[in-house]
Amino acid sequence: MRTTSANGWQFFVATLMIVIGAVNIVQGLVALLTPGFYVVTETGMLVWEYAGWGALLALWGAVLVVAGLAVLSGSTWARVFGVVLASLNVLAQLVFLVAMPMWSIVAIAVNVLVIYGLTAGWPSEREMLEHERQEAAYRSGYQAAHEAPRGAKSAQGSADKSSGHEQTTG
Repeated sequence: MRTTSANGWQFFVATLMIVIGAVNIVQGLVALLTPGFYVVTETGMLVWEYAGWGALLALWGAVLVVAGLAVLSGSTWARVFGVVLASLNVLAQLVFLVAMPMWSIVAIAVNVLVIYGLTAGWPSEREMLEHERQEAAYRSGYQAAHEAPRGAKSAQGSADKSSGHEQTTG
């Protein structure tokens, strides 16, 4: 299923996904290039050290940016993909919570907004069909109005001029 055009929720969610993806890229690069920036020692991290988490977050951020752009297509697969990625990003931020608590909480909140926007914020299929029907009616009326003759007065005036008779008002 594809919507006819991007609506406000699509732009909102796509923008949030692109921003959260870009921030994940920056967060990952900071962890990868300057691990001393974060408060936790490497032994406090789950599973990998900062370099591993940094590379993972940077790649994950790039995937989120691509998913944000895909959401603009209006496709159902893009919405499902976005929900899955935002949910997994919540889990990734929970793991990174030890290193950057405030940022991780903000990132989790933004991801929850993305999930909400992807699941509850878009019109139902019935509403989209009604919108498409109204848009088709508008376009057909617009087209008919522009294809119609310009009016009887201008047509009569040109006929009078061609016969040599001019109308005078007075």
